[in-house]
Amino acid sequence: MLLTIVSFIIVFSLFAFVHEFGHFIVGKLSGIKVLEFSLGFGPRFFRFQRGSTVYSLRLLPLGAFVKFAGLDRPEDPAEDIRDDDPASFRNKPILTRIATVFAGPFMNFVAALVILGLIFSVNGLPTTEVQSINPGSPAERGGMLAGDRIVEIAGARVRSVNDVRERVMTSAGKEIAITVERDGQRISCLVIPEKDPATGNGLIGVTLKETWEAAPLKESIAYSWDFTRKVTVGLVQTLYQIVSGRARPEVAGPLGIAQMVGQTARLGFINLLFLTALLNINLGILNLLPIPILDGGWILMLLVEAIRRKPLTESQEAFARLIGIATLGLIFLFATMSDISRITQRLM
Repeated sequence: MLLTIVSFIIVFSLFAFVHEFGHFIVGKLSGIKVLEFSLGFGPRFFRFQRGSTVYSLRLLPLGAFVKFAGLDRPEDPAEDIRDDDPASFRNKPILTRIATVFAGPFMNFVAALVILGLIFSVNGLPTTEVQSINPGSPAERGGMLAGDRIVEIAGARVRSVNDVRERVMTSAGKEIAITVERDGQRISCLVIPEKDPATGNGLIGVTLKETWEAAPLKESIAYSWDFTRKVTVGLVQTLYQIVSGRARPEVAGPLGIAQMVGQTARLGFINLLFLTALLNINLGILNLLPIPILDGGWILMLLVEAIRRKPLTESQEAFARLIGIATLGLIFLFATMSDISRITQRLM
């Protein structure tokens, strides 16, 4: 239980710090006055001031926040600025404000990229080996042998078992060149995947095994970029299917995420780092949803302001925020009920 709580606090605080640091650094560089940059919520127990910005730690270590002049009210009214002050968030050009808002989720993607690059440079990269081949299968007819290491399919580099499966599954009935490494040599095997009657996916009749091997730093960084891109595209596609009603929504709330983090922490530090990277991608995407009070909602309102050539009124902005809070409240309630349902089913 203690491991779950501590791991959840560390993982969530890291996500929040990275996210808010993105807002903070772009805002600072853009000349926006930053009133406070805080890690945690609730009463302060540590603070120092540099220039016009207060840096603080607060009692509840779940989250972080940045206060911009002209957008947020300072704790000390004397720190507030005039409405016409050029350092006010609202007086900056639209593109500057959009960049400042977008920098939060963008930094989550950067954090995921850095974490994955670290993992792959330390642990190595996956490779896929043919463990066994079914007699008379397309793989056997194409000249593949057990022990072959698959390196390319149709001229594209593949590494993980999932990479190989995706290429084969989408090539049913089509001849593809599968390049393997055998005894230090590269051999090209021409294979025509058979169509699975049940799913329509391509099959070549092999059992695959994934192993990890050391790789140059440059290759590890390139693979982390490709992995981050694939996960992001996959999550966006899943989200679109859920919104369009083509897939059943399966979401995890705070309880589910905390349980997932705790279970992963027991598997080791590298596994926890990997989950942290995935959560950064997930939460980065969710923050870009066009829901007011989320970053995507702020960007949407700024785009509306650009089209109208005048800002939303206070009442319009307050109404939009109310809709955003209600929407997030319903999502949070649904996710929490899903968490409780899953936990209850495991206990029964």
